Amino acid sequence: MAFSETIRWFNPPTDTVLAPQWVSAALEDVQPGDLLLMPASQISSAALRRAFQRGAAVVLGLGELSLSDTAAPSGLVVGSIVGYSGELRQAQKLLLTMLVNQRAALMERGARLHTQLAQLEAEGKGLDGLVKAMAEISLRGILVQDKRGKPLAQQSSPALVGVWKDVMEHLKELNSLPGEMIDRKRAGSQPRLARQEIPGGLMRLVLPITVGEVARGYLSVIGFNGELDALDELVAEQGGMVCAIEMARNKAIRETEKRLKGDLLTAILQETLSPRDAALWLHNMGLDLNQAQIALRFAWDSPASPSRRRLETIINGELARHDLKAIVHPMASEVVCFCQAPSGEGRPDMPLALGQAVIEQANHEYQASPCRCGVGTPAIALNEWRTSFSRAGQALEMARRLDENQPLYYSDLSVYRLLLQIEHSPELIAFQDEILGSLLACEGVDELVHTLEAFFAHNGNLSQTAEALFIHRNTLIYRLERIGAITNLNLDKPENRLAVQLALHILRMTSPIRHPK
Repeated sequence: MAFSETIRWFNPPTDTVLAPQWVSAALEDVQPGDLLLMPASQISSAALRRAFQRGAAVVLGLGELSLSDTAAPSGLVVGSIVGYSGELRQAQKLLLTMLVNQRAALMERGARLHTQLAQLEAEGKGLDGLVKAMAEISLRGILVQDKRGKPLAQQSSPALVGVWKDVMEHLKELNSLPGEMIDRKRAGSQPRLARQEIPGGLMRLVLPITVGEVARGYLSVIGFNGELDALDELVAEQGGMVCAIEMARNKAIRETEKRLKGDLLTAILQETLSPRDAALWLHNMGLDLNQAQIALRFAWDSPASPSRRRLETIINGELARHDLKAIVHPMASEVVCFCQAPSGEGRPDMPLALGQAVIEQANHEYQASPCRCGVGTPAIALNEWRTSFSRAGQALEMARRLDENQPLYYSDLSVYRLLLQIEHSPELIAFQDEILGSLLACEGVDELVHTLEAFFAHNGNLSQTAEALFIHRNTLIYRLERIGAITNLNLDKPENRLAVQLALHILRMTSPIRHPK
């Protein structure tokens, strides 16, 4: 008997209904996902509600079935096997046989599919090759995303070419995932295949790609609503397993490369590697030794900072986005980056742009934890790397002290380069106290110091200074006269101006003052 030819659907199945888990012949035996088989004469609205409450996916009646349009609960598939006159248990046995045979066929098909995809992975075809194969097998659109939703590989189906761009735009954000998959640990500890509607009459099967019980990415099989079937589920399940192997392998390779680069950088900075060997290593890593290299040192600047690893991830992300080659290595609480800077240019604009991009991204993600960046000077020869590294450290320290929200270039430190060398000299603080001590002891010191800083920043131009401070010119003159009286210094004399400017630099370096709101 071929049931498929004699079933009349009252409430037909859709692609949202999975294959039945079992065939039950009694209402009290029904488990979630079962097909319930019962005489058509016993099927009523009340019986269908009870079956639905117990989790039945399908109810099939034996014989003619007559129901009103509102009899079946929404989501419950109902049909009848027309013309069947045999026993209920015999029908149950036949359906179970068909179900078991179907599952066996799917398992065999899944095994072949896994072997096919695993062979491609072993041949080094990568995620692009795997996605292409899955699209050819299923004739659906395939998308693999990383843990943040960024597409790693994709392939449209012929039917979706016209809407594929819109599909990618909709799915690019993590919040497009089913809610239970956004938490990567939760999704990885209990990975399951989910169905999700997509705008435009589309549906996707989405599965977390799990490595070490954490979702490292997501695989989607995409088609029109109503057409995704058991084969598509197999493609998602088997494809997800093979993609996990590929992603784990790629991660292991990246981690190994990072360790090698870190070891190389440490050896160069400690000068434990000969220049010839170091040059060979750098060449093998794809770095152009004809280009200058420049050190950038990054660090969080707050008591409760995010992890150093998160900062390293942000740096690597910006390097990829700017298509820059670099060595990135965590050291203590910092992350050090040596990247190429075109030889011969006066100012290293490209590294500075990288530093700015990292700061902006870090501050966007963690507004309460500022990111600081110090940039060293270009190093042409390997023996200059250590100097660039040291200077980047000095710039980073000043970026912290000056509360800089931009990368601070060592060459822009100006007089701070000198002051850092004698920072711990008693004469330094003594000089500051001699010039500004009386001013710092006054009430409203923040406003007066801010006025002086603005005055020198505008080269003593009263109109520009007043405009920058949003005060009247006469108010500025009054403040300057008051400062002169307190300090007993005539600011019209060049040597006094130089002394005050130098004392202000010492003050900013050793004990920054908050500017008035």
